[in-house]
Amino acid sequence: MPDEVWLIPPNIDVKLVLGDRKINMTRIEESTNTHMSYNEVEGQIEMWGTRHDLDQAIMQWNMIAQNFHDEQIKNRTARKVKGWARPEKALTEKQIRKLQRREAREKEGQNLKCFPKIDLPFSSHFYFQDREIPISRIIGEKDEFLNPIRVQTKCYMWYDPQNHMVRVVGDDEDNVYEAISRVKNLYLKVFLARNIPIKKGWVYHMIEQPRIPYKVRIADPPNWLIPPYDLIGFFKILEPVIDEQPKNGTKIEIFDVNSENVKRIEDAILKALQTVYLFDEEIKMRIRFGQICLTYFPKDKSSWSIDKLNNLILKDTRLQSRFATCLTTDYNQLKQLEEFFTNDQVWENSSFHEFKIYASRRPIKYDEQRWTCAFDVSFRNGKIGLWNAVTNEKNVLEINMACLDYGGSWRLSIKTAKRLSIDKFGSQGVFVYKLRLSPQNHLVYTNTEDVVVTSVCEKHKKKFLWKDDFIIEITRYEYWNCEGKFLNISPGVEILLQREPSENVSFGVTLYKKSWDDDFSANGNLNSGEVPEWYPDDISGGVKPMLDNINDFLNVLQDSNVIKSNISKCDF
Repeated sequence: MPDEVWLIPPNIDVKLVLGDRKINMTRIEESTNTHMSYNEVEGQIEMWGTRHDLDQAIMQWNMIAQNFHDEQIKNRTARKVKGWARPEKALTEKQIRKLQRREAREKEGQNLKCFPKIDLPFSSHFYFQDREIPISRIIGEKDEFLNPIRVQTKCYMWYDPQNHMVRVVGDDEDNVYEAISRVKNLYLKVFLARNIPIKKGWVYHMIEQPRIPYKVRIADPPNWLIPPYDLIGFFKILEPVIDEQPKNGTKIEIFDVNSENVKRIEDAILKALQTVYLFDEEIKMRIRFGQICLTYFPKDKSSWSIDKLNNLILKDTRLQSRFATCLTTDYNQLKQLEEFFTNDQVWENSSFHEFKIYASRRPIKYDEQRWTCAFDVSFRNGKIGLWNAVTNEKNVLEINMACLDYGGSWRLSIKTAKRLSIDKFGSQGVFVYKLRLSPQNHLVYTNTEDVVVTSVCEKHKKKFLWKDDFIIEITRYEYWNCEGKFLNISPGVEILLQREPSENVSFGVTLYKKSWDDDFSANGNLNSGEVPEWYPDDISGGVKPMLDNINDFLNVLQDSNVIKSNISKCDF
C-alpha cells in the first residue's frame, strides 16, 4: 500500500501532468526524496516516503494542477464572447473611489489632448529636427509619454504631424515652460540613446603607465588565469618584457600616457553620463578587478614600447576583449584582504546572500518572441526580502585598463536597464514569491507559464567601507546554466539547484562609490521628461583622484596576495 496518493484532476490531460517521459514525476521524486508510481487504472500518483517529504510532493503536484487550471481559465476568458453571463460582483466603496479617481485622471488627460475651447495666454512648441526617429518612440504609441506631462502641468498639448512638432498652450507661463522642456527631454533621450553602439556600448582599451620602462607583447595566458565562464576559444593577454628596455629618451614619452589616459577617461565618462542622464532607468557604475583577455588582436609577435602599444594597438577599434573577473577559486586567498579592513569598516549586516536570475518572458502578443528579463532577489530569515526585475540591459561604457606592474587589470563599466513592475500579483511577482531556500540554503525555483529561468548566479557578498566614500565588495559567485536542461518540465515543478552541478565557482572584488548609487537611484523614479538632480560633470570631473584611489587599492590587493605582480617592488 502506498503511503499517500494524489488523484489527477479529471479535467487535465494525464500526459501534461506527468510531463514528457514522466519527467515531472522524476523531478518531484528527486527534489522531495520520495518514490512514486503512476497508477493508470485508478488515475492517481502513488507515493512512498516520510510525512514531511510527502507533503512537499503533494504541494508540487497541486501547483502543477493549479497552473494548468489557471491557464485553462485564461484561455476561456480570451475566447469569451458577449452573451448571457452572471452579473459582476459589486465594488466596495474603496474600489469605487479608486475607479473614480482613475476615470477623472483619464478624462483630464483626454481633455488636454484637444484644442482648448478658449484662447489661453501662453503657448510654445518644440520642433523635432530628426525625422528619422519614429514619433511613437518619443511621445508613445498612444501618447503615453505625453499624458503624464499634460496632467502634471495642466497644459493642453498635441502633436502637429504637418510641422513635426508638439504644441503646448496653457494659462500659466511656468507650467507651459516646464511642459515644453519635458517634451524636449523626451526627444533628447531618444536622440542620444541612438548614439550608443549596439553590441557593447563604447569600449576603450588603455594601459597604466609603468613605474619602470619596459616593452609589452601579446602572450599566452598563465596557467593560473581563469577566463570568463562563457569565453570559448583562444585568447591572449598583455605581458611586460623586462629584458627589452626602451632606448634612452623614451621614458619621457611614457610619462604622457597617464595624462592622456585621464583626459580620455574623463571624456568617455562624460559622454556616457550625458547620454544616460535623461534615462528613466536603472544606472550602475562599477569597477571590477581581474584580467583583460584579448579575443581579437594583431598576430604580430613583436614587442612594443608603451607609447606605440597605446597609439597603434589599444586605440585600434578592431581590438576585442573579454574581462575575466575571477581573482581566485579559493576563499583562503582572500582572507588576508578581509583582514585588511578593521571592524569599523565592515558594512552593517555585511554578509549578503543574493541571486541573479535570468529568464525568458512570454510576450504579451502571441506573434511576438519571448524576451529576456533579470531578477535580483535577496532572502531575509528564509523569506523573500528585497527584489527587483529589469529588462533591456545595456552596456553603455566599458574602460579596460591594463596595469602590468600589478599583474592585473581593472574595468570600469556603466550599464542601464529598464525596470519592470514588482507587483506581487503580476507575472514577475508570482514567479518571485514561489522562490524559496532549501534547509541547506540552496535556491529552489519554479518556472511559470510567463517566466522560464535560463540561468542563475548565486552571490555571497561581504561589504566594506574604504576611505571616504568607497564600498568594496568581496563576492563568491556560483553559476548554473538552466537553459535546455528543464525545458520539458511543466510549470509548477520545483527545481532544486543543489542537485545540479554548478558550471562555475569564482571569487571577485568590486569597487564603487556610494554616492554613485545615491545619485543614479533618482533616474529609476523619474516621471516622463523629468531630469535628475545630479550632473554628469560632477562625476566625470573626479577622474584623477578616482584613478589614484584605484591604484591605492591595487596595492592593497597586491599586498594581500590576491593578484600576482609581474615586477618586484625593489625594481621601482
